[in-house]
Amino acid sequence: MPNRREPTPHAPIRKGVIITRPPPGLAPTMAAVAAMGLDPLAAPMLRIEHFPLSTGAFRPDALVLTSAQAIAAINRPQWHHLPCYVVGHATGARARAVGFSHVVAATGTADDLLDLIRASVPARSRLLLAVGRGYGRGMADSLRADGMRVLRRCVYAVRPVTRLPQPARAALHAGRVAAVMLYSARTAEAFMAALDARLAPCLRNVQAIVMSAGVAAVLADGPGWGGIHVASRPDQAAMLACVDQTCRPGPDPAR
Repeated sequence: MPNRREPTPHAPIRKGVIITRPPPGLAPTMAAVAAMGLDPLAAPMLRIEHFPLSTGAFRPDALVLTSAQAIAAINRPQWHHLPCYVVGHATGARARAVGFSHVVAATGTADDLLDLIRASVPARSRLLLAVGRGYGRGMADSLRADGMRVLRRCVYAVRPVTRLPQPARAALHAGRVAAVMLYSARTAEAFMAALDARLAPCLRNVQAIVMSAGVAAVLADGPGWGGIHVASRPDQAAMLACVDQTCRPGPDPAR
């Protein structure tokens, strides 16, 4: 009787992309990754708690926010005509979508936003700075030093998620993950802290797609990755381009 040959096991197809950003950016990022022919896996590593906004008698001349998470708090019809200064074109698009008619978006970082405000807003203007808890103190101090009257309000808090969702864990264990998208140092810290002894070694064939060198630095002392790729600019479009260049599946060789 002839010997039967055991079938050669095939390596898993790595098409999974773990997306660690929280809503509202999570859904459009998942759709964009799926459009590349990849499999998006939702794993938001930060939990957002929103707070009501109280401004008392303060009447702003302009609104300033560094994250789309603050839009819900400042979304008042009586403010829709005010200049609204934001970081990132995606955040600007969300502000316009809820009714703000005069949105000015800085590309990149909070420092870029500061430069934009200094160039655009008259001194002594009243600015409402809506931020997350623990953020924005330096920006408020800088604007006040420039002669602005700033009311800083914390309208949300960010807390780390301590465990990866089961679909992301299973995909890592099965070797189906091509990349993990990490948008901030805090997100990267939460992701690394959520890895247990079984998951950490799974990263050696996975690419980290990060928004900045600061995020890459968080990964340097952790488990080894297949590669760490910093987006060419600190924005969503550059992050997606980096995923596309790094992970897009090639043509099916069977065809």
